[in-house]
Amino acid sequence: MNDILNCRRPLTTTTALLFEAAWGISARLLMRMQLDCNMQQTTSDKSFMERLAQIRKYAALL
Repeated sequence: MNDILNCRRPLTTTTALLFEAAWGISARLLMRMQLDCNMQQTTSDKSFMERLAQIRKYAALL
């Protein structure tokens, strides 16, 4: 659980549903939180963000 909360291990849909059953926390809410964590990690990756900027620049020319 600690690894999931600290974004060191992803939450799976199966785990989210198990947490929902055990604790009554919405699996959809937990999965949205996982998505937020994924987006934060991805946008912190400078090389990926540079690549994304190049793609956007090229796409704007089309």
